[in-house]
Amino acid sequence: MHAVGRLMSHCQHLSGWESTNGEDRCPTCGTRRFTNYGSLRPKELPQAVTPTPHDRTRADRAAMWRDPSRRRERKPDRPAP
Repeated sequence: MHAVGRLMSHCQHLSGWESTNGEDRCPTCGTRRFTNYGSLRPKELPQAVTPTPHDRTRADRAAMWRDPSRRRERKPDRPAP
């Protein structure tokens, strides 16, 4: 290893890589490299989230007011007398 900057050291990974279960690990510094996506995937499928009817209605109303075609034109201010 040789120092880079003041606070961190940089490993050249010259001691090789140890391979296990879809990942390679440098024995000197502990850096891991994933060799396939199996290490990164969750074990089960994610659960679907369905909003309640009340939340769906609130979201629809909020989206309606964000739509520029649904907004009313603002009346110009009256001139001062």
